[in-house]
Amino acid sequence: MKNTKIYQTLKDKENPDEVESDGPFPCNWKNSWLGDGYYFWDSFIENAHWWGESHCGNSYIICEAIIDLNDDNCFDLVGNTKHLKDFGDSIDYMKEKGILTTQTTVSRVIRFMKSKNIFPEYSVIRAYGINSKSKNFQPNYRIIFEPDKPFHYLSYKPEIQICVLEFNNINFRNYKIVYPDEYIDGYAV
Repeated sequence: MKNTKIYQTLKDKENPDEVESDGPFPCNWKNSWLGDGYYFWDSFIENAHWWGESHCGNSYIICEAIIDLNDDNCFDLVGNTKHLKDFGDSIDYMKEKGILTTQTTVSRVIRFMKSKNIFPEYSVIRAYGINSKSKNFQPNYRIIFEPDKPFHYLSYKPEIQICVLEFNNINFRNYKIVYPDEYIDGYAV
């Protein structure tokens, strides 16, 4: 996962200089999926565009950066089966103690893991929000495995979110605007 490109989608407030000098920006949503942090899309700029179109009213900025991820700095709920097992074990423990309900969220489980010191000092959380984008959204970047089973598919540009909790030990670099064109240095009309 070294040298991972990440994309942050922001509402366009016509302040590109401030965005590049003061960014990245934390998510301030009450229901942020992975808890408090700085949210990015992993690898696929198409997902950053989808977010801008569906959540920013088509007036948005996309910034790109590069980070270095590994098993020591990233709690990876996409590609690390040990991390997925730890997460599942925490859910099982919460069930056993009667503190898991139908309203328990991913964010709540992560907070629980942190409170019990099950969650080491990760700087980043990485997760795939399955079906976070409607299958009707086009292009949907899905291809089926079998013609008669349309619900079994491979998502080849999955909506993988990266939540940066801390910027230490991830080598965050090259944060810059990559969309819209008129905000890019050197762009000529």
